[in-house]
Amino acid sequence: RCRKPHCLPISALFPLFSHRLLPSASFHSGWKLLKLMASLFGYFSSEITGNPLSNYYQLGLCVLTLCQLQGSLSVSKAADLFTPDQKKYYLGGHFSVDIASVAVLAQVCIQATNKSMLPEANKTLTANIQWLLNNILEQKTSDGVIGNMYSTGEAMQALSVASKYLAPGSWNCRQTLDKVVSEIHHGTFDHPMAAAQLLPSLEDRTYLDVSTVNCSVEKNDPILPILPTSLPISHFRSSNPITVTYTVTDSVSNNFTDSTVLSVPKGSVLLKVMEVAQEKDRNKFRFTYVNSTWGPYITSVRDLVADNSKRTYWQLLSGETPLTKGAGEYVVSDGESMVIKFTTY
Repeated sequence: RCRKPHCLPISALFPLFSHRLLPSASFHSGWKLLKLMASLFGYFSSEITGNPLSNYYQLGLCVLTLCQLQGSLSVSKAADLFTPDQKKYYLGGHFSVDIASVAVLAQVCIQATNKSMLPEANKTLTANIQWLLNNILEQKTSDGVIGNMYSTGEAMQALSVASKYLAPGSWNCRQTLDKVVSEIHHGTFDHPMAAAQLLPSLEDRTYLDVSTVNCSVEKNDPILPILPTSLPISHFRSSNPITVTYTVTDSVSNNFTDSTVLSVPKGSVLLKVMEVAQEKDRNKFRFTYVNSTWGPYITSVRDLVADNSKRTYWQLLSGETPLTKGAGEYVVSDGESMVIKFTTY
């Protein structure tokens, strides 16, 4: 998912972990719940001042979790937080379905749990939700995918909980569901994070149901048949070599652009290409990475480090097209041109 930054401060991962803890019975009583709410509120308060060190996806999760915990949250501040803005919902010039979907879920939760909110705040939330849904639907393709295959799961949740805002016939839920189900046996959702974002829709649920689920008593009763799964053959490297053009470029300060042609085994992932380039010319192609929730995340190339406070990151592209998979998952093809670009979000 390299069209958005995933190398975040430890505090930025807190909303994600907090939301995943909600179904745990041990977090629904006593001091643990109070401590969780206090920590989330502190995160929210610090992040809404100036440029957030994380991103609006994390902020959306934070608001959603606070809402489900019925924590202290200013409805007017939350409504203002989600107002349409290029900086909030666009990454690299592309509308982010992921961020928009979480923002819809958070605001629908606020409307559902705050019946006595001021009319002006409710009006702002309604306008936000409508704008976000319109833009999410604009990313829908003819086969039912919304944005890309990995953003479709959360988009399905957003469109489901906000169905009253949708014009009749604007979204064919069955078409989208059939499409994502058809991709399961191809290994498309083998990554745990990809599966976690899709699973609620397969169970006819959304993130809004998380606080009502108790993992200690929930029965294993899937609504879908268990499908045989196997890794695509492309995930296995063969001895047959392919040729890939690899480029690293600084599009922020324009200090360098360097390319090289490499020979790698067929079935290699992008990370392998980067390692081969580094072995060939460490001066031009050295890089570092950390393991994130979505796999390896590139933190620096030639000592130029991604900086959340400056909203910079290393974007992965095939030609001019941003990748929807990370460096450790994207399998390169013969003759493909791979680009690692330092840019802003």
